[in-house]
Amino acid sequence: MKKHLYKITFLFLVSLAAGSCSDFLEVVPQDQILESQTYSSEAGVQNVHNGLYLQLSSRSLYGQQLTMDAVEILAQQYNISGTHYQASMATYAYAEKTPKATLSGIWEKAYTTILSSNKFLESIDEHAGVISVEKANLLKGEAIAIRAMLHFDMLRLFGPIYKVAPGDPSVPYYDKPVTTSNPILPAKEVVAKVLADLDLSLSLLTKDPILTVGKYAASSAFDGNPYYAANRGQRMNYLAVKCLKARVLLYSGDKVGASTVANEVIAFTKSNQFFPWTPFLEATNAANPDRTFSSENFFSLSDYTLYTKQKDLFDSSLDDFTIYAPLLSRLTAVFESNDNDYRSLPSWKIPIVGGKTQKTFFKYEDVTDKTKLFRLQIPMLKLSEMYLIAAETAPVPADGIAFLNTLRFNRGLTNLAATAVVATEVTKEYKKEFMGEGQLFFYYKRINSATIPLGSAASGNVTMGPLQYVLPLPDSEINFQ
Repeated sequence: MKKHLYKITFLFLVSLAAGSCSDFLEVVPQDQILESQTYSSEAGVQNVHNGLYLQLSSRSLYGQQLTMDAVEILAQQYNISGTHYQASMATYAYAEKTPKATLSGIWEKAYTTILSSNKFLESIDEHAGVISVEKANLLKGEAIAIRAMLHFDMLRLFGPIYKVAPGDPSVPYYDKPVTTSNPILPAKEVVAKVLADLDLSLSLLTKDPILTVGKYAASSAFDGNPYYAANRGQRMNYLAVKCLKARVLLYSGDKVGASTVANEVIAFTKSNQFFPWTPFLEATNAANPDRTFSSENFFSLSDYTLYTKQKDLFDSSLDDFTIYAPLLSRLTAVFESNDNDYRSLPSWKIPIVGGKTQKTFFKYEDVTDKTKLFRLQIPMLKLSEMYLIAAETAPVPADGIAFLNTLRFNRGLTNLAATAVVATEVTKEYKKEFMGEGQLFFYYKRINSATIPLGSAASGNVTMGPLQYVLPLPDSEINFQ
């Protein structure tokens, strides 16, 4: 990783930047622009800051590998048979060429983006006064949260099974833009640093407009500048950071803490109408289905190449050796033979063209109305996860079932029996709720599930353990330790 650190410590990744939340700019290549020039104007600061989100949406990170590709293959979400080009990833053969290159790409892009975040934080302080303290705090809060999120996901991928070995070596943590490699830390130390960063982020985001006007509406705050005061749902906002904190606490085994934070978020949504459950008619609309339940998402990543990726991975014209699609029997089992589930019919259909007889994935297919606010968005942190965390951590089983029933009702399902086992039902909901979003493998690893359903067969399981759950560190990291 060291060679990547040297490339961008002095001259920041300005060429990746964009001029606003949604309008991308062509900028001068990074080797032709000095940092002092970049940070001499508010527009320049915004460009660099928005560049962090462009990096998050890259194919190596949440634009593909950490949402709909590698981590979903590891969770056995698709039928990846022995003849499929991703067979080595699906069999956890991490030392083979394709998985090794993919995992190295994830690692290097994650830590490059972390370095970019740290360089932004350093530079915005060095050029204080270009923007107001209030605006700077908002941008710094987001950058710190991005840093925390990336470290946490590298821990979830490459770190030990936390439930079993929290003291085992995991990943390095970078909170400054250094050019030397930091040491590999025990997993519990990484978690502590992630949580400290999240608390720092929250302290900087206390004036986030999302708390007063929601994620889309423009606010008069920050001089009404739309970069700060509007479209907060496409940023690491205050509520998104809260959700991430609940996720981290649960992963670390702190059920009480996770429950407290998740319930705080749920209580906030009940006190206003900013994050309503997505109605059936919107989720299943024939021409413009809101398959990602956008009204419920606290943070969705904008990806302007999303529909290209949909075609590259899931299009019905792809042959069986390259398409990412499940066996119909496995998909039917996940949804318990219930097409009334809002998550089933809009996102999984037998395509009209392409000659496929099994259902293929349409979650990220474009819609007819190009003005829809939910277009080009990948869910990152959302309301349903808070209900699942609240259910799993509820001290009384009846309360856990009540949280699950709320989620189920808003997905078109009937209430569970009072005798239902909360842990079993939570697992079922994770399988349904996060398809194409990259959370199921991490769920399995968190609970240390001994087996998971095999994606390439109509029945049977894969035995899971450290060899499957703990991904090897890339050579680029090992060689500099």
